[in-house]
Amino acid sequence: MVEDLRLGVIGIGKMGGIIVRSIADTVFPARQIWVTDLEINLVKQLCDEKGTNDAGDIDTLVEKTDVILCAVTPPAIPHVLPQVARNLSTSQSLISIAAGVTTTTLESYFDTPPAVVRVMPNIAASVGTAISVLTTGSAANASHLATAQKIFNACGTSLVMDERHLDAVTGVSGSGPAYVALFIEALADAGVHVGLPRTDAQKLATHTVLGAATMLAETQEHPAVLKNRVTTPGGTTAAGLHALEKGGLRATLTEAILAATERAKELGNS
Repeated sequence: MVEDLRLGVIGIGKMGGIIVRSIADTVFPARQIWVTDLEINLVKQLCDEKGTNDAGDIDTLVEKTDVILCAVTPPAIPHVLPQVARNLSTSQSLISIAAGVTTTTLESYFDTPPAVVRVMPNIAASVGTAISVLTTGSAANASHLATAQKIFNACGTSLVMDERHLDAVTGVSGSGPAYVALFIEALADAGVHVGLPRTDAQKLATHTVLGAATMLAETQEHPAVLKNRVTTPGGTTAAGLHALEKGGLRATLTEAILAATERAKELGNS
């Protein structure tokens, strides 16, 4: 539990709300968390549910806290950070989860660059299984990074990487849950096509993906090892894999990652 710092969260509509629900009274005491959002009903709901504080506005939130988590979309950054900059002191730090927005850009809103940690989480934080990637700005030190890691480790696990990788991370793990959901949907639809009941097909597809992912996460084996273990010469899996390769699954997935990575770059430059 971080007892000596107060946390402010700007934006609790999606990821911000998920993060607060994960860390209230586990990482930060709820009484030391202040939140604000344009949607007043979301603020009231979260404060009633978790015992956090309604800051009312950004100015008040910055005045009352030590660490500010900016959980807004990239287009909102130019509107939010000038408000943060009005009252931010050199002893305070900033964490941002805005996709594509670099630490250099974040620092540019301040006369004196604050300690900035940029993070790319994903939606699996809602069930405590997110993978978040963190990188630091020019003024951040090991202590600032450690605080950010405590927050995001409460939502799953985390990695620290060079910032040059963050747009690619966004393309792979930030957007990745949507690709996996599409794959599960397609797997279930195919099951229905070959005669399985819809409910059973979706359960089979979901747990098959969950089981395979859990095995790889726990063993740290290369995916090809698991693939080869399931595939027998001339068997059903070999036939299925041939069809997937013929259909261009790898190439299509690569194109998806490239498109998402390029979009992350565009968002950061807009």
